[in-house]
Amino acid sequence: MALLGPELLVLLILLMILLRPRTITEIGRGLGKLIVEFKRGESEGRREKLVEIAEDLGIDPRGKGEEQLLEEIKRKLFAQNPRREVGDA
Repeated sequence: MALLGPELLVLLILLMILLRPRTITEIGRGLGKLIVEFKRGESEGRREKLVEIAEDLGIDPRGKGEEQLLEEIKRKLFAQNPRREVGDA
């Protein structure tokens, strides 16, 4: 059974009374930190993959951002196989 507008509102009011505003803000702050850490981990994983691919292609990844690495990888792959687009099977 799904909660509709009035039931959800009553539930939220009860939670605010029982948990107190300070507890609710602490929960919100914790969720915010969790999301930031998740995004940071996701970004680091992508960067590591790009660096690994760049090194395999003989590209020096030091001092380059993700976008620069991606462009150099695309250029290098296209130079190796100019007849086909990058990503074609």
